Amino acid sequence: MATIRQQQWDGTAVYTLENSNYTLSVIPEIGSNVYRLWDKVAGRDVLRAPDSVEALRQKSVHYGIPVLIPPSRIRNGSFPFNGRTYRFEKNTADGQHHIHGFARHRPWRVTDTAAEGDSASITTEFRTADFPELADQYPHDLTVRLRTEIREASLIQTFTFRNGSAEPAPFGFGLHTWFMLDGEPESWTLKLPVEDIWELNDELLATGNRLPLGKYEKLNEGVILKGQNMDMAFRIGDRPVEAVLSKPGYTIRYRGSEPFTQWVVYTKGEADDTICVEPLTWTPDAPNLESPSSLTGMRAIEPGDELELTIALDIERN
Repeated sequence: MATIRQQQWDGTAVYTLENSNYTLSVIPEIGSNVYRLWDKVAGRDVLRAPDSVEALRQKSVHYGIPVLIPPSRIRNGSFPFNGRTYRFEKNTADGQHHIHGFARHRPWRVTDTAAEGDSASITTEFRTADFPELADQYPHDLTVRLRTEIREASLIQTFTFRNGSAEPAPFGFGLHTWFMLDGEPESWTLKLPVEDIWELNDELLATGNRLPLGKYEKLNEGVILKGQNMDMAFRIGDRPVEAVLSKPGYTIRYRGSEPFTQWVVYTKGEADDTICVEPLTWTPDAPNLESPSSLTGMRAIEPGDELELTIALDIERN
């Protein structure tokens, strides 16, 4: 029987969902981050977990499954859209660009919890109108509803975005998901069906050029992670939205629905203990590129409209 518990960790409320396969921990106050996923059957952490709440506050995109609205980098923190210039906080290390959006470290409200059979879920909500300081950056009343559920051997996250403003809202979204490799990159293979690579400049901003996969063509069949050093943006094209991390006897399938169109893969130097696999709806700096939106993923949510997307993590053990 699945259960849900509300607890305190370093004085901060966390919610722990448990079923026959997983123990999952969510911290609504810091971006509704699923900061830990423990595989009870295999006895291992699936995600990179922080040692303390303070560690998560200081580096909210370095653990668990951070929610990025908008994702990745935006050149000079600004872009034109629909007759308006949007200006986001310049928060990269060099203070020149914007990175990772406005929802990852702000508090979300818990609106529902439920447990039945082997399933447990928590629903949280983030509304830009609750944060007056965002009005100058993103002048739209965007409500994000997130339902996080464990069901048997699956983790399912369903996101619903509603534009409550009178103008189209430019929209980009992604997750910065940290998977554990247990210090054994030689044992793990990544399979990532992708079409091509976005050329990135020295500041990791897309130039608009697309490059052939070259040696990364092997990602479509699977590459061993030992020796891999990646901070790269891949376009999915017409291929399935599914990343597969596997080692003998253990497979993680990370799959998404439309409108995910891109993957970023980040090994933080040579792959060792972790790998960050990021499903994105748009490519880095998409709103500043001249490439067609069918390639970059640039889009908007119309006034009063809702957009729903789902990401699922399934574990298979042999």
